[in-house]
Amino acid sequence: MSNINIKKLTESYSEGKSLPREFYTSPTIYIDEIKNIYFNQWLTVDHVSRIPNPGDYFLFDVEKESIIIIRGRDDVIRAFYNVCTHRGSRVCLEEEGNKKLLVCPYHAWSFDAEGNLKAARFMPDDFDPKEWGLRKCNLAIQNGLIFLNLTSGEPDSFEDFIAPLIPYLNLHEPENSKIAFRKKYSTSANWKTTVENFQECYHCAPSHQSYSAVHEKDFVKIYGAGKGSAPDEETTAYEEKIKPWTEELDKRGIINQCYLETETESGLTRYADRVPIGNGNESETENGKFASTLMGKFKKFGPDGGVTQISFNPFANTYFNNDFGVLFIFKPIDTFNTEVELIWLVDKEVNEDQYDIERMIWMWDVTTQEDTQIIENNYKGILSKSYKPGRLSETERAVSYFYNWYLNSVKRNLNGSHIS
Repeated sequence: MSNINIKKLTESYSEGKSLPREFYTSPTIYIDEIKNIYFNQWLTVDHVSRIPNPGDYFLFDVEKESIIIIRGRDDVIRAFYNVCTHRGSRVCLEEEGNKKLLVCPYHAWSFDAEGNLKAARFMPDDFDPKEWGLRKCNLAIQNGLIFLNLTSGEPDSFEDFIAPLIPYLNLHEPENSKIAFRKKYSTSANWKTTVENFQECYHCAPSHQSYSAVHEKDFVKIYGAGKGSAPDEETTAYEEKIKPWTEELDKRGIINQCYLETETESGLTRYADRVPIGNGNESETENGKFASTLMGKFKKFGPDGGVTQISFNPFANTYFNNDFGVLFIFKPIDTFNTEVELIWLVDKEVNEDQYDIERMIWMWDVTTQEDTQIIENNYKGILSKSYKPGRLSETERAVSYFYNWYLNSVKRNLNGSHIS
């Protein structure tokens, strides 16, 4: 590939249009943004119920990195790079499992679930096993959700990052939930194409009949991609329309205010809101009825017919109904491919015969399959030499916000370097 002047490329972006083609197609840009953007984020990767017992582990693999997330004998969850400290072999080869010892398949160096080196054969007398444990990866847990940060330096404060979102998580208490179902959707498209589709609901009416049938029409148009994605006048009118509902929630002590990151220069894109599903529906299911028992504080409050959206960054979102939650994880695979994983959560005390998986996953499963198709079709067009950045609609303001965040991140991290 010929040299690309990243400074000129970022400066060529026109506000209110999609990105220049190279941002979606350059493998070198991809490598740099993984290193300088993706790895610097606090990434939501899973739920603690995936590894309930000491020795339970799973791998989080991205780009050239593989991370072991494991529950220790002391019940503490830790994260380690899946790299033997002897000569660098991968230690765990299976995606998940249970291990009393993590044994390197190359020379049989053995590590315990706390990452300590326990056995290394034929080493010199001055060899100190305490200095050769597995290398730690930054890990944090909040309300049962597992976060990793793969930066090479000191990560940004997790406490500062998560603080404004905790009240919304506390409402649903995902720490008191368990995984009911998970599914991966392989998407043949650059991660930015995948994410920006999630930033707008301009496509929802023509592309998502199921999603649009569940939700009230004004919600789909104005709040489908969150507050600020539609014109201010229409947003104000919608908020006035649902005011009786929000006032009732205020009386019941249920958080419903919107949290919106306003400065893309901060490097953060956090968002949270709670709005009514509408159309008389109690939950985001095919018949609008609950698919499981109430979870979180709604056991005390009773149902309210609302849904909470929490966006941690462009790579992870959650949606919580009264009876279940669904976690969206967007993981870049390479320049041309992205993995989208959905994890559905229910109250940890509910028995399998008390929730209906098919009705629970229906809307988001159908919608994500539809999204996969339209994203891939979109990306095929971007790959054409005829592609030029297109003009965005008035209901794609969140896409412009995403572009500004992304370009600010590129400028901050790459600092106008030439890449090829």
